[in-house]
Amino acid sequence: MKIIDANTFFGFWPKRKVDVSLKKLLEIMEKHKVDKSISLSLKGIFYDHEEGNEETLRMAKKYSQIIPAATIDLRKYFGKGEIVKKILEQGFKVLKLFPNLQGWPISYAPFYRLLEETEKFKIPLMITIVVKPFGFHHLGMITEISKTTKGLKIPVILTSFDNFYYPEVLVVMKENSNIYVETSLFNTPDSFEIFITEVGEEKIIFGSNSPLNYLATPLICLKNADISKKQKEKILSKNITSLLKKNL
Repeated sequence: MKIIDANTFFGFWPKRKVDVSLKKLLEIMEKHKVDKSISLSLKGIFYDHEEGNEETLRMAKKYSQIIPAATIDLRKYFGKGEIVKKILEQGFKVLKLFPNLQGWPISYAPFYRLLEETEKFKIPLMITIVVKPFGFHHLGMITEISKTTKGLKIPVILTSFDNFYYPEVLVVMKENSNIYVETSLFNTPDSFEIFITEVGEEKIIFGSNSPLNYLATPLICLKNADISKKQKEKILSKNITSLLKKNL
């Protein structure tokens, strides 16, 4: 089955000693037979989003298995210059945001302004909730994301949330048809089975948060889940391909 990993990084992780280099990511992809990964430079999260986006594009042009994701640090954004239009023109396929890592709330005027741009130019939005082991639980955050994005004509993909969030996520997914989930912290086959039963396999996007997390964990759990081959194929590649509306 074709595998597209929708949630990966490369560069330098400043919070602990771990190899998250692009070389390491490519090795992991080869080992687990991942066809493509949506990825971005960590420089864009922790240092400067413009320099990080430039590095992401350079690496995506060099390695065809990398699908470039852009990021914007909303602490440096005030809605000038149609930045979303620019990143689309540059070839980015997804926009990823990291509120917990950068310390900005969902109730935040720059976020509201960015959502207007994001919907106008139609780019999928990914929002990271927790990055373990240095993330923190913020129950209610997903509820705020759902309220803020309800009615938008773009997919909003929640990434890197663990089982503490399952009740909240399932409730908002039934109330907000824009919400999708990514699987990096799905650590049992039951996780897949629960979400498929409650909201359907079309709402689940495979991702691993690799190389920071172990890609094998969600992949093995998905393979062992008591679901059909067709459902697994959708989660592994077809759902994200459909959302991006591109031949990946």
